Amino acid sequence: MKRISVLIVLLTILGLFFTATQVLASPAESVDAKKTPVHTPGAQATVNAVKTPGAQATARAIQRATEGIGNQHGKRVNYRGTIASADAASLTLTLADGSSVTFSLTADTRIRIPTLGQTAAAAPALMPGAKAGVHAAQDETGALTALAVLVIPGKPLRAHRVGTVTDYQPGASLTIQATDGNTYTFLLTTATEILPADRANQLAAGARVTVIAPRDVTGGVLTARGVIIHPASQP
Repeated sequence: MKRISVLIVLLTILGLFFTATQVLASPAESVDAKKTPVHTPGAQATVNAVKTPGAQATARAIQRATEGIGNQHGKRVNYRGTIASADAASLTLTLADGSSVTFSLTADTRIRIPTLGQTAAAAPALMPGAKAGVHAAQDETGALTALAVLVIPGKPLRAHRVGTVTDYQPGASLTIQATDGNTYTFLLTTATEILPADRANQLAAGARVTVIAPRDVTGGVLTARGVIIHPASQP
């Protein structure tokens, strides 16, 4: 009986010993598990680097530095106004507000005039007083280069002027003082008819004439289609 009691006591002590050992081991393992990093140091460093203010500032600087690349010809702008002057190298427009703007003309500038069609750098055909639109490139200094010039058609005119010749340049031009009190100049070409033919030699300063000119939508100088010379006795 005593042996059985001793055996029971020993088994109880061993059971308590193993239970205590497991309880003591579990917290240590839990602590170790909590200390184990979920992310590797390299991955975390990469995440931190992406979020740093310095990296973001660099990205913004790169974006600003690359803006405008591919637009080598400058900013495109459009103007509309009245031609103040034009030559082979430049064109000046007077805008609606009274200010002026000047454009450089190059061999690549496309100029379109309704009565002449489209030509390359045909500046001599741009007449002061005509309405025009200009499509231009503006560089970083503000200088403007005309890429295209379009003369805007105005109200069609058909000149039929009666007056006295004040200046006559055979084959070139004819200027008259008209009955309305204004002075008009007409271009003369090989197609201009002087009528009647038997009075052609009377065309000179002081002659009384009627000048007929075709419609012109550009606002430029009219070209005479015909010049009728009145008899000397006719007012």
